Amino acid sequence: MVKLAEETLAAVGRMTVAATELEHVLSRLGAGEADPDEIFARAGAPLLAARAAARSAPPAIRADYASLVEGAATQLAVGQAALRAVWRGGRSDPALFDEITARLLRCRDVLHDRILAPQGTD
Repeated sequence: MVKLAEETLAAVGRMTVAATELEHVLSRLGAGEADPDEIFARAGAPLLAARAAARSAPPAIRADYASLVEGAATQLAVGQAALRAVWRGGRSDPALFDEITARLLRCRDVLHDRILAPQGTD
């Protein structure tokens, strides 16, 4: 069993909240006419819905939209991999998780500002 320092647990908690916030934005992006809360409630569904929405976005923004969604996907995967690596003897210092948190929050902010806010869904 891995025993994490209190500072590391707090950093992992911040990262987890940031990842959840990013998934919430992805749910809103991918909802279209669907209920974003229903999408958000299913594991993996926010990213799948956002990817589908990016594929059907207007041509003028499709590539940018898809790139932003894939960037978010990458950062979510990085966070999961970093946390799982702790149990395999990987880094467990808080700085690693805080760095990932910052990237997750940047993804959240960019997706919100460039995709959601211009549509007036805020």
